[in-house]
Amino acid sequence: MKALKEGAVADTAQIEGSSLNTNAALKQQVDDIDNLFSEEISAFSTLWNTPFCHGDTEDKHDVNGNANDNVNLSADYGDAQASNRLKFTSLSSRFPHAPANAVSMWIADMDTAPSKHIARAISAFVSSHYGYQSVDICEVVAARYAKQGADIAANSVVSTASVMAAVDTALKVSTTKGDKVMVLSPTYGPLRERITAQGLKVVDVSVDDISIKETDLDRNITALLDAGSTAFVLCHPNNPSGTVLSEPLQHEIARFCETHNITLILDEVHSEFGFVGTETTANNSAANTRSNTKNTAHHGNNTCAIKPFAIDSQFAQDTIIRINSAGKAFNLSAIPAASYAIIANDELRDKFAREIDSCHLEASPVAKVALIAAYEKADDWLACVLKAIAFNRQYAQALINVLSPTTPFTLGEAGYFLWLNLNQRFVNDTFIEVCKRGVIGVDGASFNAPGFLRLNLACHPSTIKTALLRLFS
Repeated sequence: MKALKEGAVADTAQIEGSSLNTNAALKQQVDDIDNLFSEEISAFSTLWNTPFCHGDTEDKHDVNGNANDNVNLSADYGDAQASNRLKFTSLSSRFPHAPANAVSMWIADMDTAPSKHIARAISAFVSSHYGYQSVDICEVVAARYAKQGADIAANSVVSTASVMAAVDTALKVSTTKGDKVMVLSPTYGPLRERITAQGLKVVDVSVDDISIKETDLDRNITALLDAGSTAFVLCHPNNPSGTVLSEPLQHEIARFCETHNITLILDEVHSEFGFVGTETTANNSAANTRSNTKNTAHHGNNTCAIKPFAIDSQFAQDTIIRINSAGKAFNLSAIPAASYAIIANDELRDKFAREIDSCHLEASPVAKVALIAAYEKADDWLACVLKAIAFNRQYAQALINVLSPTTPFTLGEAGYFLWLNLNQRFVNDTFIEVCKRGVIGVDGASFNAPGFLRLNLACHPSTIKTALLRLFS
């Protein structure tokens, strides 16, 4: 068996560990999808430069379990530094049930190198500056939001070392131990952890329930939100489901929080990954899926940033702490790029800024240089990445529709996550069973959703195909 060439997707029989007890007809359907998508796969494969399996080696058994020798993907897919990335180095310690060749789709970074504009800016800065530095990001952040149709004042921006540092600080300045804090659930685990770590009580608000379209939004909000809460930590777009709440619903939530003096703490770190209007229906044929995918892949159909949450609700801005970063959108976790909070209310912003300063949680000068370069020079890079992810989302959907059409899944309108409901497929020890099959995602239990799995689709299409074959064959 030959190693895969750049731009190719593994043949079904090449996927080891996938338990492929599939009939010829199903195999043909999978092959048909690859043939239908061959143009897009070829166009986008060169963007993804990380080996699809831990250990840089392709699977060593065929569909019948026979061994195949001399197979290595590192020369073709190889990211020379892939073995140093946390998503690969920590597999054996974090996921002891996983085989050595497990595909790694858990951590939220992307399998592509960041824009060279950012690397050049950082290199130039560190080679010519020393000592404490003053680098301002306020005007750059305001300009970034202006591109998205949002008018924010530059002096409302406070830089922070990370999104979680900003969330933690926002909770400190807006709550008291014992208070109730709402979260849009399921949600990113560390957000819940920071709430409980401060002695606060988590009140879950179901994203599925609240996003149901009803004519009487006031009744919906009254029934689902807790007027006795002090804060509402809302990850938008939602991580892991990718849900984008409608603008009327955003305004109703903002109105509720303003009325009841609830601080709305918004984590908008995935907002650059917007794919509004790019999805096909859950049971579309591969041919129809291809048609929509081509529109997305070649024309960037609505691949753009999600409009900031309730930004048009001027009455509510004084109750909002808006948190964002260039880190996710521009794949800068290794630096990381600067994060920031946007706080219109002068008193709340001053309180927040003092807390950041006293704990030395301001973004570093290098992090700020990275953010400035990303926001001012890397939009072409981001546009290419968005198109590639838009295709990967369509490709994953097409494969699921063939391999397991009854499995509930969510892609949402934003983000690069596939959110799978595996409760019916793996009734007991769902995450352990998934790991044993050689698929490493994030356990839904960490999002308060046991039996679910989050997979990161910002990777080579072969990774997606391998994972889904292992899960559903």
